Parts: sequence; structure tokens; C-alpha cells
Amino acid sequence: MKSIGLIILTLILWQKTYSQIDTINYKAVEIIENKTPKSYKTTSFDSSAINNSENLSQLLSKNSTVFIKTYGSGSLATVSFRGTGASHTKVQWNGVSLNSPMNGQIDFSLYPTFFFDNAALHHGASGLIDGNGALGGSVIMNNIEIYNKGFSTSLKQSIGSYNSYTTAGKIIYSNNKWFSETKLYNNVSDNDFDFINVAKIDRPLEIQANSELKQYGIQQAIYRKFKNSSLGGRIWYFNSNRNLPHTMFINENDENQTDESIRALVEWKGLRNNFQYKVSIALVKDELIYDNKIANIYAKNNSYLIDNNIVTKYYLKKKIALSNKINIKYESATANAFLKKQTRFNNSWLIDVTKNLKKLTIDFFNRLIIIDNDIKPIAPSLGIRYQLLKKEQLYIKANAGLNYNYPTFNDLFWNPGGNENLIPEKAQMTEVGLSYSKSTKRIVLNTEFTTFYSIVDDWIIWQPTEFGFWSPSNLKKVKNRGIEGLLSISIKINKLSIYSKANYAYTESTNLNAKNDFDSSKNKQLIYVPVHKLNYSLRANYKSFTLIYSYHYTGKRFISTDNNWYLPANFLSNVTVVKKFKISDKSSLSTSFKINNLFNQDYQSIAWRPMAKRNYLFSLTLHIN
Repeated sequence: MKSIGLIILTLILWQKTYSQIDTINYKAVEIIENKTPKSYKTTSFDSSAINNSENLSQLLSKNSTVFIKTYGSGSLATVSFRGTGASHTKVQWNGVSLNSPMNGQIDFSLYPTFFFDNAALHHGASGLIDGNGALGGSVIMNNIEIYNKGFSTSLKQSIGSYNSYTTAGKIIYSNNKWFSETKLYNNVSDNDFDFINVAKIDRPLEIQANSELKQYGIQQAIYRKFKNSSLGGRIWYFNSNRNLPHTMFINENDENQTDESIRALVEWKGLRNNFQYKVSIALVKDELIYDNKIANIYAKNNSYLIDNNIVTKYYLKKKIALSNKINIKYESATANAFLKKQTRFNNSWLIDVTKNLKKLTIDFFNRLIIIDNDIKPIAPSLGIRYQLLKKEQLYIKANAGLNYNYPTFNDLFWNPGGNENLIPEKAQMTEVGLSYSKSTKRIVLNTEFTTFYSIVDDWIIWQPTEFGFWSPSNLKKVKNRGIEGLLSISIKINKLSIYSKANYAYTESTNLNAKNDFDSSKNKQLIYVPVHKLNYSLRANYKSFTLIYSYHYTGKRFISTDNNWYLPANFLSNVTVVKKFKISDKSSLSTSFKINNLFNQDYQSIAWRPMAKRNYLFSLTLHIN
């Protein structure tokens, strides 16, 4: 309540302070997201990549070098970003933190791309701008408000293999003062694909069972624009009910998981002269119910986040920008494995200074972190970008930073096994990159190469104890290093446009500390961190036709800490054909046909969890403006 009162008081004071200051015309109020400085690496996803992906898991796995550890279609999907763990990637929606305070993770399969308009990755030290804990990086999802567009609506119906049906519709109305958007979503699938069970001697052909999925959700937005600001909010409800399929070793099971989430956001953002601001209050409520009738387990977990943010940016003489971000976050959780309700404040204060010279840009920021009674006053980062050639867009950039990731409620309070003596994980990160872009009348070229290096101290690891249960401790020290490359080319010839993009990552992530004398993981690659990962996509547009081809290579992943066992590399191809029909001046119909796993590869992302072979998806989308 104190934090909410502080936000309201700040709003009142700002309104009084600026009520007598002359204003400027401000056509679109789409601020302020604390944008990553150009000296740090980011990966942005265009609308085509978002629309051609069903959820956030697919978007990242097919269009970036991030590795998604998935248990199959509709099942749990977590992330490994630059060799770090699942809890080391932070996820935000319109500036709101979404990571669970219980395990610090995100299930990326529970975020349909239909519910956000743009997305980006912030790599390495740039994740510190988004909050503490992003030791690998962060994932950003945003919605946008566009005024003066009148009424528009769209309805999309998809039919795919394994009795998969998705219905999604949205209604938008906006004038010069108001913006309203309603989104509805429903997805069901049997996921009953066939696979070769390599875990059995005779390698029989089996059908995946107990894998049904039902998801539905709604998102509502209402915004009011004033002369120099806008006030409004969004509420997002999502429900997922899925049966959990068994591994190749088990003949049957009866596991079910229900996830229910409510995300509500109220924000005020605007611009006055050289001063930008955004003030937001958000509530995130997650409920997870796990039911295993065979094992007689029924667990119900609830978590709450109240995320308050004040973000400001002030420009001094066009060469210096001062940014300020205050975050007051209240975390709460209840679970069967907790002896009582657990709560804490997770607060931070970021100060950022950007200096622009003729060829040189310097960025410096520091985050003050306060978690209950623990204070980390120094979590800094320094970045520079220098233009090497006066008339060419050739830049060298480098940055370094320090970040902390605090233990989760499960780490601290799980009963039995929780360890309240854990200390935060600490990452020291550096990277150096070279970028070049060139554009002519018909060709646009972009390329970027980045090398990164980080040391994570006091990495939290769970291991068995002498009492028969598992418990976490700060045992690991992990070294992550690698190379990331990007090359994109856009060509336009009359009515034909071609866009090609390739992403590659070489990642070494090794453990430097042995847990005991019998631990053979020292200096070995971490499990489920591929050394090589490559994505390639080709999109060709001609008149009303679009052809999209994508290729995804994932190198072998070790599944034992001594690196004696591994999953072989896999390479997947997908192809999509899109045709648009004009019905009238204000309406159109779009059809698409997509083939996933074009060459019918038999593979596993997680050991002994089969993945679907060749499958199909047909979609119809009606647009009315």
C-alpha cells in the first residue's frame, strides 16, 4: 500500500508541476519503454516472424539463437540464453515483470504471439536495464496503441494436424482521443502424433497419449490520449489446461496441469518538452494446479506480483540523456510445500546517463538493488559505440556489466530442502561487437558479429542430501563465452521483394567447480546447452503471394554432466505459403498453408520426450477496416 501511495503522490506532484508549462504538439504517445542503448546488442522480431509463430516459444526458437528446451507441442518450454539457466532470463510485458517468484522461470508455451504486437531480446549486460536477475538476457513483449484509425476487426481460424484448432479475433476502435482493443483466443489440440519409441528394444511405432491441450484467453485495452500524454491500461486473462504425456520409458500416466493467469496494467505516459515519463502499476497473479492421480499428488501453487514503475528520461542539448527508473515490486506466494505464505519486496533504482558525440556514444548506468534487508548498491554497466568510418554505418561497440540474481521462494523455503542461507548469484559480463549496415535504392544489408564472455559465481544448484531429499546450495561457478553472428539482406525488384536473414551462435558454457570428489562435471559443457545453433529464413513477396522458408539447426546437447551422453543434432525445415484476396476497399481475406518439419525428422528436444514429425497448419484470416 505504501508503494501505491507513493505512485499516486508522484502523479499529483507531476501534474501540478507541469500544469503551467507550455506544451508541444505530440501526435503519438508511444513512450516510454526504457530502450536499450545502441552500444548493447538487441534482437527485434518483425511482424512476419510474430504472425508466423504460434507462441513465444516458437518465436524465439525459430528466429533467434536462444535455445528453447521444450517437452513437446503445448508442453513446458523454458529457455537457455547464452548458456545460462531458465531462471536467468527475465521476461517483461509492457514493462511488467512476469517471472514467477516461486521458481524464477517462465513457461514460454503459455504466451501466444496473438497477445502482443512486437517483441525483442536484450542480450547479456543489456538485461540489467530491464531489472536484476537477467544474467543471460531478457525477453521483451509490448503492445502499441494507434489513434485515429476508426473501426477494424479481424478473425483468424486455424486447423492443423492432430485435431488442432485455433480461433483468434480482435476488435479495435480508435479516434483522436480514445483507443480500445479487445482480443479473444481459443486453442485446442489432441497432440496425438505417432513416433518411434527408441527406448524399447523393438523400436515400436506408438501414438503419444495423455497429451490433450485446451487454452483460452482475453485481453482488453482502453486508453485515453490527452495533448501531451495518455492514460489507460490492459487486462490479460489466460487459462491453460493440459494433460502431460509420459516419457518413452513409461507405458501410461495420468498427469494434468492447469495454469491460470491474470495480468493487469494501468499506465500514464507522456512527453513535455525534453522530458519523457511513464508511471505504471501492475498486478500479476498466477495459479498452477498439478494433479497426478496415479502418484496420488495434488498440488496447488499461487503467486502474486505487484509491480510499480516510475520511468523518466530527460534530454540535455540533444547530446546528453538522463534516465531514471524506480521499481517497487511486491512478491507473494503460497504452495503446499511452503510452511507459510512467503512475501518479500524486490526493489531497485536505475540511473542511466548517455552522452552522444560526433562518432562516439557512451552509456553508463547503475542499478541499486534492495531485496528485503539485503542491499546491493553497485550493479553497474558501461557501454560504448564508435563509428569507424565517417561515411559508412560501420560501428564497433563494447560493454561490460555486473548483475545479481536472487534465490527464488522455492530455493529458500521449499519443504523439505529449502535453504535460507543462499546468497545471490553474481554475473560479470562483457561483450565486443562489430556492426555494419548499407542501404541503396533496392538493397538493404545489415550484419553484426558479437563476442561475449561472462563468469557466474555462486550458481545455485539442487543436489541430493544424505536425508533422501534434494536441497540447493551456491556451489557452481560457470564460465560462458561465445560468438553470435547476424546477416540480413533485403532486396526489392519491381513487385518482388525478398528478405533473407541468418542467425548463428557458438556457445561454450562450462562448470568450473566440482561439487565433490566424485563430480566429473568440472570443465564440461552444461547439459542442454548446444554449442552450435543456426537459424535461417527466406521470405519472398510477389503481388499478393508470400513464400516463407525457414531452416533451424541445433547442435548436439549433452544430457549428462560428465558429457558422456548426448542428444544428436537436429535440423528442421518449415515452409509457409500465404495468399491475400481483396474483397472490397475495406476488407480482405488471407489464407496460409504451413508445413512444419518438412523432411519428417525424428528428433528429441528433451531426452526421451518425442517431438512431432511432419505436420500441417491451414489458416484463414478475415480483415475488416
